[in-house]
Amino acid sequence: MIDLSDVKVRLRRGNALLFRADSPCLAHLLVRLEGMNRRAVVLWALGCVRAPVLSLREFFPGDARFEEALLFARAWAQGKVKMPAARRAILAAHAAAKETGSVCAAALCHAVGQGCSAVHSVRHAPGLAYYELTSLVLRFGLEGCEEAVNAKIVAYERFAELAARDADIGPWANFLRE
Repeated sequence: MIDLSDVKVRLRRGNALLFRADSPCLAHLLVRLEGMNRRAVVLWALGCVRAPVLSLREFFPGDARFEEALLFARAWAQGKVKMPAARRAILAAHAAAKETGSVCAAALCHAVGQGCSAVHSVRHAPGLAYYELTSLVLRFGLEGCEEAVNAKIVAYERFAELAARDADIGPWANFLRE
């Protein structure tokens, strides 16, 4: 059983973002991410952002902005494109949040934007979790979300283990080489 008491308070207040750095259920993950090197965090974020990209197909059928944001972020991390091109694609994913009437879809749009922005700064990486977990609460309701939220946090933590192990694999842009 995970502690969602803070989420309940934020939901009652009408907050758009239900998870934050002080959310007890994310404490272990956030400590883990802080202990990882920059490449590992980027690898984690770009791996984890795939799920919200796929989920957004339900809300934006045929819209390629989310896949493009991920493709450009990966290419940026590999040094294949420059920041302005990736930034445009990432901001387009964020902007899609304003086009939907669904708060769940809007949270997923921001999850994609935050996850892809981790290439710029690892401080964006937790935003992926904050927004994606928020979307789960909005989708399933506070009473029905616990299993989905817990499963997602477990998946984040497992992928953090993989990312920490594999951070030196593959081509990296010069600014990500340490």
